[in-house]
Amino acid sequence: MNLIAYPNDGLRQLVEGYRRFFNGDPVRRGFCAIHAEQIANTQAPHSMVVSCFDSRVCPEAIFNTNDGHICVHRNMLNQIDQEDFSMMASLRFAVENLKVQNIVILGHSDCNAVAKLQHLEELTPEIRAWLDRTHTSYRGATLEEAIKNNVLDQLDHLKQIPCVAQAVQARGLNLEGMYFHIHTGRMERYNAVSAQWKFISTEEK
Repeated sequence: MNLIAYPNDGLRQLVEGYRRFFNGDPVRRGFCAIHAEQIANTQAPHSMVVSCFDSRVCPEAIFNTNDGHICVHRNMLNQIDQEDFSMMASLRFAVENLKVQNIVILGHSDCNAVAKLQHLEELTPEIRAWLDRTHTSYRGATLEEAIKNNVLDQLDHLKQIPCVAQAVQARGLNLEGMYFHIHTGRMERYNAVSAQWKFISTEEK
């Protein structure tokens, strides 16, 4: 993935941050009192990341970004659900008020939530109700394929939301699907043109 492939500067920052994360060269500075005043008065994040609830997947660390650069919404199955008021409020604020350049659906390997789609009847009522409302089924010959298909399903759900569709058309809001390999730290990005998942280069550019 080279410079010409970036649809906007925000995605360039995400990819370059990921490369720093992978290569063990972090520059991220967590929020603390010593530099709080730098972001206290305003925020201008370039991207929104919809991530899974899994504690092993931390978007701020994976994309090696400073506070104020991305906003994150997390839930089991990284789902886009128009009946989820928290999801919709966060999404609408990110799109219309913060005017983010990108929305990333971030899936990951060994996603237990996707695996459990096969056996909803075995779950507790609360978890079953949450996973069953996604309108997403387990599709794939392997768990990895099913997880990636879930990311694509959530991208499709995202495109159906009026404020998102309008921002895509009016100002080029970019929608991305990514898949993080927990065991290796590698990241794949979905190429909508070729309909293929491709690894993001880990080499510094």
